[in-house]
Amino acid sequence: MHKVTVIVPVYNAEQCIERCVRSLFEQTLADIEYIFVDDCTPDKSMEVLERVLKEYPKRAESTVIIRHEKNTGQSGARRDGIKAATGEYLIHCDADDWVDTDMYESMYNKAKEDGVEAVCCDIVLEFDNQSVTLSVTDEYDDHQMMYDCKAPISVEYFSMCNRLVSREVFERNTILPFEGVNMWDDVGLATRVRYYVRSTSAINRGFYHYNRQNEQSTTRRPLLDRAREQELCIKCIEDFFRKENDYDRYRLFLSYLRLAAAEDLFYYEPDAWREKFASLKDDLWCLRDRYASKQLFKFYTLGCGGIIGKLIWKMFWKR
Repeated sequence: MHKVTVIVPVYNAEQCIERCVRSLFEQTLADIEYIFVDDCTPDKSMEVLERVLKEYPKRAESTVIIRHEKNTGQSGARRDGIKAATGEYLIHCDADDWVDTDMYESMYNKAKEDGVEAVCCDIVLEFDNQSVTLSVTDEYDDHQMMYDCKAPISVEYFSMCNRLVSREVFERNTILPFEGVNMWDDVGLATRVRYYVRSTSAINRGFYHYNRQNEQSTTRRPLLDRAREQELCIKCIEDFFRKENDYDRYRLFLSYLRLAAAEDLFYYEPDAWREKFASLKDDLWCLRDRYASKQLFKFYTLGCGGIIGKLIWKMFWKR
């Protein structure tokens, strides 16, 4: 059994995948299984991967390539990667991102030293002209953080790319990405992992580099599609909590997710946004009352997203 399995969905990553793959193959941890899932990518991503792989013959022995016959989206690629994994711990990596060469060794050693089921690290957002580090808290309690909504709906807390998780957690609880949910698929997966994981540690180093360079402006149509898929993900999470008989406990967390997903509707479907906002008012008052500190409430509502968070903070701190 390998110490770590890294799962990499591949789709339209020709321009970035070489940097990603080299950062993976040059890891200081020797015993890694790599699973690349070709989700019918229409470009030359797989050709680039196979060319680079030839330069790392030792890594080739522990590299698995899964080829889809039809495109299934990010969630389908992650599902097949998780099913095929044999490592003691699992982690994901997006094909257009890259990692520090000691990331997996450091996280694996931390997991073993602390005797925990999961380890998180900071994420570095890589823009064209600057890098921004998003840090996870040192005092990490997944259950309490979700219950208290004590974390912004942000990539460092809901990505599976900075979260090393024992494979036993996935197998014990039959955790796989929601079928057909490709927007916020990591949120759906991370929420259930955070719910089931028994212990988590954190490393405050920005091992994972999230590529935000050369992003194209998003048109109205994709934004609306994104909002609707986010709603589908939230519905799946809601059904999950109901199945676990824990809906009431995590009701505020679900409202928090809905607020984070509402920003696109605010810009492009204001009537739908007003209806959604009205349905969340009671939960927002509860959230406000939970935080005696004005600064805390401001921090957590701003974490819901841009202008939405600002509006909520201004509206709900005034009674």
